[in-house]
Amino acid sequence: MSRFRILAVLAMIGVLVSCLSPAQARQPGIEAFVQAPNLRHARLSPDGTRLAFTTEQDGVSVLIVRDLASGEIEGSRIDELRTHGLRWANDRILLLTASEVTDIWGVEGRVDYRALLAFDTADGMSYRQLLRRSNRLGLNLNLAGIAGIDTQTGRLMIPAFDDDRRLNLLSVDPAEGTARTAARGSRDTLDWVVDASGQPAARIDYSNNRNRQTLRIPGEGGGWAAIDQDERERPSYSLRGFLPDGRLAVSTRPVPGQNAPDRRSGLFVLSLETGELGETLFEHAQYDYVRTVMDPYTNLVVGVAWIEDFERTTWFDPDLAARQDVVDASLPGQNARLQSWDRNRTRFVVVAETGEMPPVYYLYDVQAQSIDLLGAAYPGITLDVLQPRQHIRYEARDGVSVEAYLTQPEGEGPFPTVVLPHGGPAARDRGGYDDFAHYLASQGYAVVQPNFRGSSGYGYRWLEAGYGEWGTGVMQHDLSDAVDRLVNAGITDPDRVCIVGASYGGYAALAGVAFTPDLYACGISVAGVSDLPDMMGYVRERYGPSHWILDSWERRLSGGDEARTQAALRAVSPAAHAERISAPVLLIHGRNDTVVPIDQSRIMERALRRENRDVQLITLDDGDHWLTSTEMRRRVLSEIEAFLAEHIGQETPH
Repeated sequence: MSRFRILAVLAMIGVLVSCLSPAQARQPGIEAFVQAPNLRHARLSPDGTRLAFTTEQDGVSVLIVRDLASGEIEGSRIDELRTHGLRWANDRILLLTASEVTDIWGVEGRVDYRALLAFDTADGMSYRQLLRRSNRLGLNLNLAGIAGIDTQTGRLMIPAFDDDRRLNLLSVDPAEGTARTAARGSRDTLDWVVDASGQPAARIDYSNNRNRQTLRIPGEGGGWAAIDQDERERPSYSLRGFLPDGRLAVSTRPVPGQNAPDRRSGLFVLSLETGELGETLFEHAQYDYVRTVMDPYTNLVVGVAWIEDFERTTWFDPDLAARQDVVDASLPGQNARLQSWDRNRTRFVVVAETGEMPPVYYLYDVQAQSIDLLGAAYPGITLDVLQPRQHIRYEARDGVSVEAYLTQPEGEGPFPTVVLPHGGPAARDRGGYDDFAHYLASQGYAVVQPNFRGSSGYGYRWLEAGYGEWGTGVMQHDLSDAVDRLVNAGITDPDRVCIVGASYGGYAALAGVAFTPDLYACGISVAGVSDLPDMMGYVRERYGPSHWILDSWERRLSGGDEARTQAALRAVSPAAHAERISAPVLLIHGRNDTVVPIDQSRIMERALRRENRDVQLITLDDGDHWLTSTEMRRRVLSEIEAFLAEHIGQETPH
């Protein structure tokens, strides 16, 4: 990385004052959709005088710190990194969580290595990577997980493995980078939590070999005393943080035999005396808990986020709840969230969006009683150009109601249609701006994104309904039924439907053209799985034969029936059934994919070529699983649009 200093408001972030001007052209071009957000990870400094965020100029990612009073700006290039978040350690040191794809000795395949970079905003944005050369470290793929901050010293508390594979809790000076061990864990340690002062307060151990989870707290004579031990098929809760009254909050993962199958994951009080779950802090009737909201200055849990159509927040802190009420009243019709605040809660960064408006950022000044525009995430896409991305429900063939998002182009249907299943598969689509869906709608395609069974966010019963249902089961049926309902509604032209997806969505696209060949005119798989036995072998090499992650994969794929695992995997592997595919297929895969190896697309290409099918494989030389760079997104979206235009476009004959 290189660094630079800017003394005036640069043209490259002139979007901060002009982003909502009327569009000169009704429809933005592809560049508006593939650009990285121009305002991302926005965080206020603890004293409330500066705003830190990441942006992009001419394909170069930049970290910016802007003085809110003077407009003075400092910045540093971060273009070779994938960024995940920002956090101020104090008024001087800014922390960037970032990762890069690399090779690490002893690990199968390439990995996405995550770390913390500490930028000194008082020294020209000089920076250091924390824990880079510590002799306290062993093999770590993630050194960016901050459990909390020591409120007395300002040191960061970061979990890290030592060379004996014990997960310890390190105390790290954010300015100097020096580290010491604050608490020692074991080879089974999975999770740490600190108290309000930032001191180690509890840990979770989980034995893969014995399927045993143990809660431990500091013992009276030193060491870590076991409070609760129980055999569980996988870790059943995660330590989240302490509440202002001193109680510990944990998030649950409902699993078979422990929770009623219709329960949602939620937030509960955990007793540090008995290890038992107590009072319910949050459990929605329909939707899962998504994440806790922490106060970065007190290490305390102040709220919980969940997704209905948009992400929403339930605040435990009455002051923050009151601030949310003010924002909601001031920005009617927008889904607005408090994203960041200063130490004294006098200023807040607010992010708001709708189904036809990408995220917009505001500065809420409590003392001035004002909410002023900071900027837009996508300034090339103005308020009047996007079609609404609608939150809908449709009935599947067995009568079950499925949620989805539908984006229709302008005009009257029936339209050529793209089925766009999400990845995961235990993920879910949410409301708001979607670059792929909105761009394809701007090109004349209806786009439907079902949260099919097997998706997360709707409780264990919905998730479990997808177990053993890949490819030829209910997970795929839910996608097929979305097409049928849209055809019956006059929205979709049945002769011009293409299924497009990435990761698991790429698998679903290949399964769609293989197992429902009469439904789709084409299929596009981006970084998709095609050969499940081969993919399971890759997972086994990564995590080992006894790891709960491997067990989780097997349960999802075969419903937990070990005797039929291999047969089930082959039965739903598109590469094993290439002869059934008649539609043209486009495969796109990055060479640096650390989640789904590129061999999955190569296997599919070879299988289709053996059957003399219409297939094209596009390899992205520096491509990762997440299409991090603008260049990658431009290439992928351009190839998808060209392929769709050829096979289901407006001029394609019926």
